[in-house]
Amino acid sequence: MESQSLVDKMFSALSSQQNIRESVATSAVSSGLSLMEKKKYKEAAAAFRQATALKPDYVDAYNMMAQAYQKLGQNKDATRAYVISLKLDNTQSEVHVNLANLYIDQKQYTEAQASLKAATRADPTNALPHYTLGLLLQQLEKPAEAEAEFRQAVRLAPTDGNAYYGLATALSSQERYSEAVPLLQKAMQLKKNFAPAMVELGRIYAKQGEEAKAQEVITSLKALDTDQGDVFAADLEELLRKPRLLAVIGEQSTLKYKTSTMPLLAIDPSVYIKPGASKEFSMTFQFSTDMDTKSVTNITNWKIGRSSGGTGGLYDNGLYRSSDRAAFIMPSRVTYNPVDRQATVYFPITQNEDLSGTIDFSRLTFKFKGVDQTGKSMDTTADEFNGWANKPF
Repeated sequence: MESQSLVDKMFSALSSQQNIRESVATSAVSSGLSLMEKKKYKEAAAAFRQATALKPDYVDAYNMMAQAYQKLGQNKDATRAYVISLKLDNTQSEVHVNLANLYIDQKQYTEAQASLKAATRADPTNALPHYTLGLLLQQLEKPAEAEAEFRQAVRLAPTDGNAYYGLATALSSQERYSEAVPLLQKAMQLKKNFAPAMVELGRIYAKQGEEAKAQEVITSLKALDTDQGDVFAADLEELLRKPRLLAVIGEQSTLKYKTSTMPLLAIDPSVYIKPGASKEFSMTFQFSTDMDTKSVTNITNWKIGRSSGGTGGLYDNGLYRSSDRAAFIMPSRVTYNPVDRQATVYFPITQNEDLSGTIDFSRLTFKFKGVDQTGKSMDTTADEFNGWANKPF
C-alpha cells in the first residue's frame, strides 16, 4: 500500500509539473500575441519559441511563430515552423497554403505545388488551395493546368469574384477571349471596384483591337481614384499606345513638299536640263516615340508614291500625266536620330528622256510601316504624310 502511494504521488507531481508547463506555455503565447499587436515581432517570435519549448506539441504556437518570422522577413525560419506544425497536425489546410506561399516566395515551386495539393486533401471543400495553385501554374506558364484548378475554385466558391478572375486569366492566356470576357464581367459584379479584373478586361479589348472599349476601361480605372487603378490605367494606355508620325521638320527637308504639279526643269534647271538626270531630295519626319533604328533605316519599310484621294488628296488632281515622275520612287537611304526621334528619308527624282518630267510634290505621299523600339507597329491613323494634308494621316 505504501509503494502504491509513492507511485500515485510521483504521477501527481509529474502531472502538476506538466500542468504548470502548459500554463506557462499558454501565458507565453498570450504574451507573443500582445507583442505581435505592438509590432514587436522579434520579441513575439521569442515568446512563441518559449511556448514550444515548454509544450513541443503546441501547434498554434508554431503557426504564430511562423507568422512572426514572416514579419521579420525570415522566411526560412517561418518555413521550418510551419513544417513542424504540419508534422503535428497534417489536417490544417490553411497552414498548407501558408507554407506553399512561403515556398513560392523562395521559388521552390515543386514544394509549393506539393503543399497546395496536401491542402486540398486536408480540406476538399476549401477553394483557396485550388485558387493559389492556379495562380502558381499561371506564373509557370501552364494555363491549361491552371484552368483546371480555377474551375475547381469556382465550383467550391461560386460567389467569389477572385475565382472567376483567375479562370478568366487562364483562358485569356490561351487566347480564348470570348470565354474570358463574361467571366471577368461576373468577377466585377461579385467584387466591386475589382481593378485586376478591370485591367485584364481592358487588355483583352486591346488585343482584339476594340480600342474604344479599352478606353472605357481606362476611364473606369482612373475613376477608382486609387494608386492601383492609376497604375493599371497607365499600363493599359501604354498597351494601346502606338508610334505615330507627328510632323515633318521643314527646315531640315530639301523637298518643298507644299509645291503642286510643276515641271522638273522649273525645280532645278541646272540638273534637269539633261535627259535621265537625277537629283536627291530629303524629308525629315518626327516620330512620337523611340523607334527601332534598324526598322526605320530599312528602306523597304518606306513607301513613296501618289496619293489616291481622301485625306491625302488626289495626286495631280487625278490627271496622272504621262510626264509624271512619281512612279516607283524608292528611298536611296534613311538615317535616324534616336535622340530627337527623327528620320530623314533620301530619295531620287529622275528626269525623263524628252525633258518634260513633272511631279506633284504636294501630293507625293510618304508611308512608314516599321516598328518602334518595343516592336509596336505604327498607328494606321498617323503613318502617312504629304504636303497637301500638311499633317500625318
